[in-house]
Amino acid sequence: MKLKDKFNNLPIPIQYALIGVGLFAGYKIVNSFFKSGSEQLTTNVLSTNENDIKKFAKQGFKPSFEISQYPMFANIIYESTKYGIGDSYGTAVDTLKQLQNNLDVALLIKAYGTKQNYVFGIPTGEKRDLFTNIQLELGNEYGGITSYRINQINNDWASKGITYKL
Repeated sequence: MKLKDKFNNLPIPIQYALIGVGLFAGYKIVNSFFKSGSEQLTTNVLSTNENDIKKFAKQGFKPSFEISQYPMFANIIYESTKYGIGDSYGTAVDTLKQLQNNLDVALLIKAYGTKQNYVFGIPTGEKRDLFTNIQLELGNEYGGITSYRINQINNDWASKGITYKL
């Protein structure tokens, strides 16, 4: 008996399930060869971060907080933005406004690393770095109509001489 005949003799729901599994496997294989735009952005941000930390230290910048504070800031921001409903964006904005110089931002990027976001407790998308997460979470207020929270952070940072922009 040929494979086609065996397939055709299966019950219809099993046929659909096999087709679905085959399509999903094909999607995963093809998708594994390409990085998404946000994955590429995350790779770029994290690869330049170590150089930025060294550069800012050479320029005479000093951390405004104890080194142990940056992972705490990272965790506060992550916990404030990781779920689709019930996020506390104001807390994330307030935390980012505490940063005083470029070195603070670079150290926070390093402490944040990459983290997984969730919708209703289900992991969504690939892991994100700090800037990608903030842009996706705070940059789409009211369905993308405004990004006033990002503007608040950028204006605050610019007033302190921080050259990073979200």
